[in-house]
Amino acid sequence: MLHRRVLTIEYRQPVPGERTYRPPIVVVRPWNTQEICYINLALPGERILSFEDGETRLNVTNQLHVIPGTEGDVNIGSSLLFDAPLYWQLPREFMRDKVRSYNGHLRFRIHSEGGSRNFPDQILQTYPLVSMQGNWQLVLEYYPPALSPDGQYEVKLHEDYWRLKNEPKIVTREMMMIALQNIQHILIRATHAADATRATLRDVTMDIAAEGSPVSSRIALGVEQCVCPTNYSGYSCQNPNFGYYRWHKKNYIQSRIIIDLVGESRPCQCHGRSEICDAETGVCKNCRDNTMGDHCEVCATGYYGDPAVGRCKPCACPSREQNFAETCQADRFAEYICHCRTGYTGDKCDRCDHGYYGQPAEPGGFCQPCDCDPFGSIHEGCDTDGMCTCKEGITGRDCSQCAPRHVTSETGCKSCEDGCVNILLDELEEMIRAVTSINVTGYISAPWPSIREIQNVTKILRSELNQYHSNVDASQELVVEFDLDYYARDLLRRAEHLEVTARETYPPTAKINLEAQSVLDLLESLYSQIDETIAYLKNYAIGETPNISVGGALMEAEKILKEIQMRDFTKFGDDAETELSKAKALLDRIMKMDQENPVIEAIQLHMKDIESKLNDLLEKIKAANRETNEAALLNEVNSKRLSRVKEHSLEIKNTRQMIDDQNFNSSQLLREANRNLINTRINYDDLSSMLVDLKNGSNYLEEFEGILWRLNIEYKDKYVKRAHDHAMNLMRESIRLESLFNKTRDVADGPLRAAQAYQRIVDALLSAEKAAKNASLAAETAFKVAYSDVRDESLVHRATLSLHKSEELHSKGEELKMTVGQQFVELDNQRSALGTAKGILDVTDDRLNALNTLMDTQLTSNISIEIQESVDRTETAHANIQKTLGHAITIHTNLTIIREHAQELSRIDASLLNEIRETISAGEGHTVKGMRLANNLRKTVDRIENRSTDLRERIEALKRKIKQTRQYASSIRVSLTTNSSGICTRKYRPALQPSTTTNIMLTYAISNLEENALLVYLGSYNTSDFMAVEMVNRRIEFTWDAGGGAQRITHPLKILTNTPQVSDDTRWYHISINRVGNIGQLSVTPTNIEGSIKDLGIVVSNASTAGFSKMDLQPSDTLWVGGAPSRAQSLLKASKFAGCLHTLSVDGENVGLWNFTKSEGCGACNEGEELVLRQADEIAVGFNGKGYFKGTNRIRRPREYYSAVLSFKTLDEDALLFLAVNQAKNQYFSIALDNGHVVYTVQFDHQTRLVMKSSKQLNNNIDMIQIQAIVQNKDKAGARMGRLVVGDQDQLGTVKGGPDLDLSYVPYYFGGVDPEFDRERWGTELVLRSLLGCMGGLSVLDEGKNPLTDGQYYGIEQFCSEKPLNDVGFLGQGFVELQSHVLKRDSNFGFTFQTMESDALLMLSTFVGQPLQPGQEHPPDYYSVSLVEGHLDIRLDGGTGSHRIMSSAKYNDGYLHSFFVIKENRRVTLKVDDREVNATRLDRGSQVVSGPDTGGLYFGGVPEEIDAVTMVGSSRALKGCIRDIIVNNEVVSFSRPVRFKDVYIGRCADLPPTAMQGMEGDMKEIDSCQPPTQHTVEYKALKFGDQLDSYVMVPLNPKTLNKNFNVSFEFRTYYPDGLFFIASNTRKKRTQTISAQLRNGRVIVSLKKHSKKTSKGTEAVSNPGLNNGQWRKVMIEKVRKRLRLFVDNQLVKKVKAPRKLNVGRELFLGSLPSNVARPNNIQETETLRGCLRNLKINAEEFEIPNNRRRDRIVGVGQCFASVQPGSYFPGDAYAIYSDDFNVGSLLELRLEFRTWELNGIILSIADPRGTSLSLELMNGAVVLSVDMGVGHSFSARVGLRNKFSFCDNMWHTVKASYIKDSLSLRVDNYREAYGFNGSSNDKTTITGAPLYIGGLPDAALPGTLTSQENFKGCIRNIVLNSERRDWTDMYRLQNVLLNACPVQ
Repeated sequence: MLHRRVLTIEYRQPVPGERTYRPPIVVVRPWNTQEICYINLALPGERILSFEDGETRLNVTNQLHVIPGTEGDVNIGSSLLFDAPLYWQLPREFMRDKVRSYNGHLRFRIHSEGGSRNFPDQILQTYPLVSMQGNWQLVLEYYPPALSPDGQYEVKLHEDYWRLKNEPKIVTREMMMIALQNIQHILIRATHAADATRATLRDVTMDIAAEGSPVSSRIALGVEQCVCPTNYSGYSCQNPNFGYYRWHKKNYIQSRIIIDLVGESRPCQCHGRSEICDAETGVCKNCRDNTMGDHCEVCATGYYGDPAVGRCKPCACPSREQNFAETCQADRFAEYICHCRTGYTGDKCDRCDHGYYGQPAEPGGFCQPCDCDPFGSIHEGCDTDGMCTCKEGITGRDCSQCAPRHVTSETGCKSCEDGCVNILLDELEEMIRAVTSINVTGYISAPWPSIREIQNVTKILRSELNQYHSNVDASQELVVEFDLDYYARDLLRRAEHLEVTARETYPPTAKINLEAQSVLDLLESLYSQIDETIAYLKNYAIGETPNISVGGALMEAEKILKEIQMRDFTKFGDDAETELSKAKALLDRIMKMDQENPVIEAIQLHMKDIESKLNDLLEKIKAANRETNEAALLNEVNSKRLSRVKEHSLEIKNTRQMIDDQNFNSSQLLREANRNLINTRINYDDLSSMLVDLKNGSNYLEEFEGILWRLNIEYKDKYVKRAHDHAMNLMRESIRLESLFNKTRDVADGPLRAAQAYQRIVDALLSAEKAAKNASLAAETAFKVAYSDVRDESLVHRATLSLHKSEELHSKGEELKMTVGQQFVELDNQRSALGTAKGILDVTDDRLNALNTLMDTQLTSNISIEIQESVDRTETAHANIQKTLGHAITIHTNLTIIREHAQELSRIDASLLNEIRETISAGEGHTVKGMRLANNLRKTVDRIENRSTDLRERIEALKRKIKQTRQYASSIRVSLTTNSSGICTRKYRPALQPSTTTNIMLTYAISNLEENALLVYLGSYNTSDFMAVEMVNRRIEFTWDAGGGAQRITHPLKILTNTPQVSDDTRWYHISINRVGNIGQLSVTPTNIEGSIKDLGIVVSNASTAGFSKMDLQPSDTLWVGGAPSRAQSLLKASKFAGCLHTLSVDGENVGLWNFTKSEGCGACNEGEELVLRQADEIAVGFNGKGYFKGTNRIRRPREYYSAVLSFKTLDEDALLFLAVNQAKNQYFSIALDNGHVVYTVQFDHQTRLVMKSSKQLNNNIDMIQIQAIVQNKDKAGARMGRLVVGDQDQLGTVKGGPDLDLSYVPYYFGGVDPEFDRERWGTELVLRSLLGCMGGLSVLDEGKNPLTDGQYYGIEQFCSEKPLNDVGFLGQGFVELQSHVLKRDSNFGFTFQTMESDALLMLSTFVGQPLQPGQEHPPDYYSVSLVEGHLDIRLDGGTGSHRIMSSAKYNDGYLHSFFVIKENRRVTLKVDDREVNATRLDRGSQVVSGPDTGGLYFGGVPEEIDAVTMVGSSRALKGCIRDIIVNNEVVSFSRPVRFKDVYIGRCADLPPTAMQGMEGDMKEIDSCQPPTQHTVEYKALKFGDQLDSYVMVPLNPKTLNKNFNVSFEFRTYYPDGLFFIASNTRKKRTQTISAQLRNGRVIVSLKKHSKKTSKGTEAVSNPGLNNGQWRKVMIEKVRKRLRLFVDNQLVKKVKAPRKLNVGRELFLGSLPSNVARPNNIQETETLRGCLRNLKINAEEFEIPNNRRRDRIVGVGQCFASVQPGSYFPGDAYAIYSDDFNVGSLLELRLEFRTWELNGIILSIADPRGTSLSLELMNGAVVLSVDMGVGHSFSARVGLRNKFSFCDNMWHTVKASYIKDSLSLRVDNYREAYGFNGSSNDKTTITGAPLYIGGLPDAALPGTLTSQENFKGCIRNIVLNSERRDWTDMYRLQNVLLNACPVQ
């Protein structure tokens, strides 16, 4: 036991500053205890440590000053007083695991002496008596209740006596146990005064429990004795058991879960080659099978192989017994390749490497380093005996000695053979021989070597002295000849000039000085920290390093001393005495010779003289050195001044050059400004008129925008589209899988019946409206009769005339009778009109009664939302009826007047007046009845409105259920493998679209030994575009072709074989393919892998041909698993599937492997366990912007508060983070992002709300931001308190009033809400947008939540990955800034955009706005992309002026367009949608366009402070989308923007509808159809393929294609296959053929010879992608035995060819006639469906037709000059899809059309029974009609406000479907229309009839067509029932021009 440890302090040296450390916050858990006994752990023996001044500094641990060392006495010097107590640190014996000391005592005695400045009590109360740190995070402190007078303390190790440092929390048992599990420091307070001089620590012990200990009888209460699981050991199961190790989470020290500090026990990961590993690190020990490494995963040194595949084999390098290899590698040619150790070389390490010598090939041999002296050897090598190759004059084995007669000099060993010294040396050697011949035993030899050394030194010093004298003479000469005045005046002049310059450069210099000073201060602080660290390390080494032990050193010294004492040196003493006597005898003899020989005496005198002279010389040399040093200092100062003068002069020259350049640029800018000013003046006059037009246009736009806004709110396409798509899918599935989806079919029938009822309602209302109009017309007629505009015809006027003429009645009786007769006729007409009105009203009444009956019987709860239109029409009808009622009242008034006048006529004819009276009464009755009917109709309208509201709510609920069901269905996982025969091929039909990006992800494993497998193939039906994923030689390969040729990338990771049940999760693989434009990226990552593996996480990428970025995939294209179409087999390396496929997704949408369209073979396999990548942060998950996590709390009783904790990172400006809603009580708890700020809102009711908001924008996507939010549920003292902690910002808030918050048992949401959430109710109050980013550390009510296991989730990825965000949406007011790029000599850039704005800024790279150094200016370089009136405007400026390139077409049509700018030296080419549209050439000075590397690349707009008008075509901010940016063949992501504002990063799909309305406001009202395309015919071009037989036969001279020939032509086509020409001849059973054809988009030229015995030939094949609709020139040249193929004047292939050909006398162009046999040596060819022109053979132009040659032409037409994909119908054409087509109960149709006519037949089918279906253009509307043969047809119609909208000569997409009794029709993105059959009981179907497209022959049945006009225009991409059929595969074509749609 240590009795004491003493600290002595001497106040001499200051103590430097100290650093502090603040511990993190911890949480706690409880534990259990048992009883055992305690023993004492004592402090070990003592030693003394003394530190001199400056040797050490005090350590700082947990803000406490610690005395260095842990043992022995310590002496410390200091000149300053201490401001805090010092602490002892206990040694290692008290550290580590002390769980058994729980509830025991720590005992010690302390004493402090000296000093009069005791620390105040308030200071000592903040410094604990004992500080204990355990497991990094827990710092516990003990404060005694009172100070002990004798310094004796007993500290109980129990949680009740300790407290956490800087934390108010109570220490729990869990905290104490975890701290004791790994004690790192125990500090005991040593001093009590600031000037204490001595401190003592003694009698330190600690109780440790021991089971059955005989030493102590004290029972250890509270110490556990647990029965541990197999993987744990220890009293408290705190340690890993044998074969296990302690595993910690990443960043476990900062974990909020306290048990994470201890870690968990996991089995040793040694791959089965060891059972033990280090318990703390997990590093495996005692690896078997000749392995090594942390996990026994590699072969041991001297062994080779892969332990994962087989056993490690020893390397025989050169033999197994004598192995000098680190490792070796197996090789198929040699047995293995040795990787030798250092110093060995050779194939088998049997030779020494350069710089080593030895005989390693011999037994016992080895290599050792030569160690040649670097100054004496020529090189570092040596021979086999170790002899180095020395320089001349140097000797020794290692060349470290001078040879004889050589002396050391500045340049090495110098020879003495100079004609003088060598003679003296000869004499000297003669003298030495004479002397050595004398027996001088017993005498000391003369000191000749020392004398020679002095002589050599003297020579060196003399040479240095001579050099000094020469320097002095040169200096004096320089002083004499130096013209000081001249140089002084010159320097004065320069200095004055520099002074002026200095005044100008002083401000930036001062700034730089300040920055340098700050850097210097930083460096000084770093130096001080380094000094502190060094001192800390010194102390650490002295006190705690196990490698340095003073006690051990003393023990070793004692051993050495004992060994010395034990040795016998007597023999050596005797030998020394003998040698001494001999030396004395020799000395006496030499002395005697000295006295006898006068020569020696003279030499001695001469030596003394030399010695005195040498002393004088040394003095002079010293003086000379001093002067030389002074001169050197002066020269150094002068040289520095001269260099500064030169630097200033150079700066002045550079500044002058810069000013000249700026003046030149300014002149250029002034000239350009003058030109712009002139243009401005010219254009200014037009501004006033343009301003007026602009104002008018703005007013119109605002009005139209308001209309569109209201319409968009009312008609949200996305809801209608989704509901319809889902209904269509359900109906298709109900037909195909009726037994599985009966319930869904029943649900769908209800809406159809309701919609049918709705159609009848509409018909009834239309009839009512018509009746009201007729009634109104009748009333107007009656009014006109009574009050006609012609006064003479007015009934009232005539009655008045009759009154005046009453006195003349007798005389004019006959005239009066005629007048009354005429009035009677008029009254009959009135009576008939009223009778008609009565009949109409009766019909209206009957229809209203039928309507009521229909509403009561057939109106269900599933009517679609379009019932609102019925309400609108009903209101219109009601208004019309009100008008009719008004007219009826007017009629009533007029009839009253008529009656009054009729009374006046009663005297004339009473019977006639009675009839008038009856007629008026009947009219009044009809009027009252009409009013009653109007009231009934109003009630009916109210009833419809109420039911429609209820239906609307139910439909919305149904939509939400449907969406949620889809989300659940997407999570269904079914694995896929081959059947017992090894076959598996499946086809799928995902929703594909043409796109510039594609993402494919799959999870894959293989359990057999197959090396190759075809996993996925995705290709276009019409083009050569495709993508394929294969396994080739156990490595994953990705191949793609976007039109510019196929490109392939291979991942280096080798796929390992899984178990037969594929149950080994470590051998499942995540495969991710990402294609952006022409860039392909592939990553293959194993799942659930511990440790590091080679090639893990590698992403390989490559680029295909620039400018080809769009993959032309259509919705009808097929996704293959395990197969591919036959035309693609030649492009792939694998042909069948092998392995197990677990998941597959395309563009983020899961492909259900169970949801296939066709399957062959295939079976099921195990899905594996959790196939999850191990990430750095296992808690964080990724939200994809569409998902959510929904959970519920599982608490037993409500809490007094509600809290949520989360961490997030995102770029979203607005998104939901957390939400809990009590809808019944109108309460919620919300955490959301609003414009980047965290907003925390708690609503207690409508009037009571707590809102807090962060001060900073936190959507930077860099760091995880932690949020803690809590609120009290009940008020206290009339108020509730809430708290929001965001990062380092802490806010408190209070709210008064309101009910108690009740959210404990309601569902909560993270990152979004599910489809069932009521968005209409809460969407205006809350932010409900789903998060795109990461979230982790989720907790609700102090309970941690895992989104993947604790509730429902959708759209959540199992790890938080840094996925690139490649798209941005813009709202017309924001921008994104990225780091710019330099456009070098050969570079490219491009991206995809979508907008309807005619003018917008898309991209700008500029230096403007970037930070500048003082005096600098922005370089003029920039490049930009804009839209100007819809045209692309590209501008580039490399410093010599702007260059502009524009497109002729417009691209602001709301569709995606991709463009590419390719810069090749000075040539710049613009490609749009993979087609070249323009090109230009830059100036020589613009070969490189620079860009800033700190930002400066703007998209969608620029900040307000940047003036970009002169650099862009339009500075208007973009409303639309930008995605998939590629610069210099590298993908540029938006994931790390420099800055951004008001944009949707990664969320193009979430743009509001207003972002795509720019072009609609600019559209002018169309008042007519667009004129037809003025197409022109290509001169001398032939069109092939429009008929079955389509060819030209050209007679040939047999010698034309013989030895040497040349054939050239041009072609244009959109089809991948077709024959250009073929010539063949068969003679004597030998066939020779030459052909040129297009196959898979490649030109293939074949020369073949065939006979019965042999068949040989040659082929020349070009690159793919030639079927892009552009003219391509092909030239075939044969010279002797060489065949060359040129495409577009570029040589693409050169092959060997036969010397001579004989191919006959006929050359066929386009195809072979059907009556001509195909040659045996040629594959079956397809007819060319395209154009040929400019055919030349041997430089002779073959003009076709040529009557002189007798050409034969069949089925060949003219070729349009400019075409696009699509077949042309000139007005007399039609196509028969099938002559026996069956519609059945389901028909789905999709096509695109382009026309300039209002009417035309698109599609029609009719059978003789009267059933028919048609799709037509009717007066500008698209109409789909069906007649089921029962005399009643029904239809769906899409017509726009402007009937000329569809005849605009633009492409329009039609989607139509017929399902049983319903129709749906959609054109483009307009609202879908529906039609329903009123007679739903009819089951008739359309069968066995021809299906016509584009028109009808004269004899065809018209069916439901209303017009007989054939279609004029173009049609393309026809898909019927998911089947895409090419025009050439149809039954018949009549005058249809295939893929020849003319364009202007």
